[in-house]
Amino acid sequence: SETIECQGAKIRVLNKDTTEKTFFILPLSQTLEVNNTNIVVHRCLKINEKDRQDEIALISHESFFENKSLNPFFGWIFKSSHYINSPHNPSFDIRLHSCLEEDPIFLKKAED
Repeated sequence: SETIECQGAKIRVLNKDTTEKTFFILPLSQTLEVNNTNIVVHRCLKINEKDRQDEIALISHESFFENKSLNPFFGWIFKSSHYINSPHNPSFDIRLHSCLEEDPIFLKKAED
């Protein structure tokens, strides 16, 4: 088996109210601010095993309402199994699209 430590991630953020999908390229440890939500990718790994390939990211997520933190999350999210472990956010559905082996250097919006 092989595990590749990546330098960034591509995250999909779905607005639950408008159904608009937005993709973001995030370098590790940079904060993505979307409305009242902060998302940080701490690690991103590509896992290649004999019978399974997957990508996983260690993220922190926090929503704010009236200067109070709601539903803080710190954990691994899986590309292949979106609902095993995912941050709870009333406005957004946050998913890992892919891990990036090269350092993207800057946070930016991306094409799907």
